[in-house]
Amino acid sequence: MPLNVNGLLLAESKRNVYRVALYANTKPEDLLDPGFWVHVGPQLRADDRIEVVGFDKAWFGEVMVLEVGKGATGGARVAYTHGPVNLTNEATLAKPADHEVRWGGPNGGWRVIRTKDKTVLAEMLDSKEAGLAWIAENLKAA
Repeated sequence: MPLNVNGLLLAESKRNVYRVALYANTKPEDLLDPGFWVHVGPQLRADDRIEVVGFDKAWFGEVMVLEVGKGATGGARVAYTHGPVNLTNEATLAKPADHEVRWGGPNGGWRVIRTKDKTVLAEMLDSKEAGLAWIAENLKAA
């Protein structure tokens, strides 16, 4: 049976696309708990898509809203349609065992730390990859 003319609709009229940047320590599986979405549940509707970026840009995924709970405490049930996919190129950058890159909070940003004495060698870097590049560059110079 062919598709009815009323069956073809613009996707933009039937769903919204959102993007969220998550806070520290949020894992991809946390998003599958309907309670995770409780504060934004009233804004969502079934079939909405949400692009999700891990806090440190370590991963990316896209979820689709399957069902929205009733009332202000309902949350939403979602499922991954893409990912989560790791967004790192650490394999291409040297990471010596005597240095590490760690998140130092909003006041410290990404930091390069010498592991043997916990000395902060660089801070306020934009990303983990920038820290790894800093290590690679400074070890070349040493």
